Amino acid sequence: MQIGKFVTSPSVIGAAIGAVGVAKKSASMRKDWRRYLIWGTWLAGLIIAIAGVAMQDQDREFESTQ
Repeated sequence: MQIGKFVTSPSVIGAAIGAVGVAKKSASMRKDWRRYLIWGTWLAGLIIAIAGVAMQDQDREFESTQ
C-alpha cells in the first residue's frame, strides 16, 4: 500500500485540516458528551476519506470489467 496516494489526496487532506476547526470549536465547549460526539464525527469523516482512497484501485478494476 502506497502512503503517497493518501497524503496527496484532497479528500484526506481536507478531512485532516478539519481537525483545526474541530479543535477550536471543542476548546470553547463544556467538557461533556457533546465534545466526544464532535471528535467522533470528525474521526468518522477521516476514516471514510481514507477508505475512499484505498478503494480507488478496486473501483478501477471493477469498471474495467464492465
